[in-house]
Amino acid sequence: MDITQILIIISLLSFLLIGLLVKRSSMSSYSEFTMTRGKLNWFTIACGISMTFTGGAAILTTASVGYTFKWYALIDPIALMIGLLVVLAFYKKYENDTGTTISDLLSSNHKGLSVLIGIVTSFTFILIVAANFVALSKLLSPFFPSINPLLITFVVSTMVFSYVFFGGFNSVTKTDILQFVLITALLIIPLLVFIVKRQGNLAADEITHEFSVMPIDYIILFSIPALFTPLSQDINLRIKSAKNQKNGKIGLIMGGLFYFSITLTTAYVGICLGDNNVELVDPEQAIPFFFKNSFNGFGFIAIIASLAAIISTLDSYTLNSITSISNDIIKPLSKRSDNVPRTIKTASLITYVIAMAIALFFNKVLALSLTSLLVYISVLIPIALGNSLKLSGRKVFFGSIINILVISIIEVLKIEISPKAIIYPAIGCVIVIIIKFFNNKKELCND
Repeated sequence: MDITQILIIISLLSFLLIGLLVKRSSMSSYSEFTMTRGKLNWFTIACGISMTFTGGAAILTTASVGYTFKWYALIDPIALMIGLLVVLAFYKKYENDTGTTISDLLSSNHKGLSVLIGIVTSFTFILIVAANFVALSKLLSPFFPSINPLLITFVVSTMVFSYVFFGGFNSVTKTDILQFVLITALLIIPLLVFIVKRQGNLAADEITHEFSVMPIDYIILFSIPALFTPLSQDINLRIKSAKNQKNGKIGLIMGGLFYFSITLTTAYVGICLGDNNVELVDPEQAIPFFFKNSFNGFGFIAIIASLAAIISTLDSYTLNSITSISNDIIKPLSKRSDNVPRTIKTASLITYVIAMAIALFFNKVLALSLTSLLVYISVLIPIALGNSLKLSGRKVFFGSIINILVISIIEVLKIEISPKAIIYPAIGCVIVIIIKFFNNKKELCND
């Protein structure tokens, strides 16, 4: 067993140990399992936000996008910052809401709408969990070639699920801090040293690498965080868990800046490889390749940092999925939903089995991540519009069903529509506006 394997195992055990040793979140209610109202300082919030949005997408994928499209890779963090500015503008709405999930925030106490939002959010979170299962396999399998990648993913994901289940939100927030420290120490600082000294052998090929101009569809997809972030369950939970408004707002701003610094450094890795004409068969291997060839025996540091990033997103979205399935689906539909521990166990099993099944059939991190965001905004943006237009929960639910049916028909018939990230939410918004128009007309007739 070499030094890299030993350090990977030690890192995994440290995440598990910290996650299990912290004070366990209460399972007396879904709210107490999912958040700690009025207790988080700005630094914990900032670490939580930056680590939640980092993961396999920011570490492996941003380097891959930098390698292919150069500085277009920064569209994602810029979009996230714009989304956070929107959150700050509506900060009090999040703070004053007494619910637990995004479904509680948007459903207007309508049971059908609550369940529908729960299904959409849970599906989105499960896709992100699956994407990080794939990222784990891609990251770790080269260092354990004699072990089946599925077994590696199974062991690591089981460790993460165990501390999330037992520790809830408390475990996730504490491991976020450790993960942030590891990424700063093992990814950002070494890259700054490399930029200053420009040392190391990048093993360039004879061919000339050419960067591509990012297609407009990709630009729009990478801009989704501007819309996704204000509807993010993590944002909702951390605002409600902040000690006060000052800590909450500073935490949001610093979390965005932390995330930007991480994506900037990982984008630089891909760009640097491209500038040096390095040919990669799989661009998502840019990070491991770069550190292996540039740090003379210390390439393992990037692997530990990437592992920390992937697990940070994995544990956050695992918690999100468990909470949504428990609170938004099982609770309103089951007569035995008052047994919170049993419901959380059931939701954990559902999340794990479905995410693992998806990861087995779709092994592209980027595709899974972008699909999850597209589904999320296509349904939730029209619902948010319906709320702002003061439509009843029943009418918003009716409009959402029509929206989902229209989008499903387009997908089943394979009708070419571009860009989907704009057209799909727009379809839902048009449906909501039409419902509002007829609702106003009916009210005028009644008057």
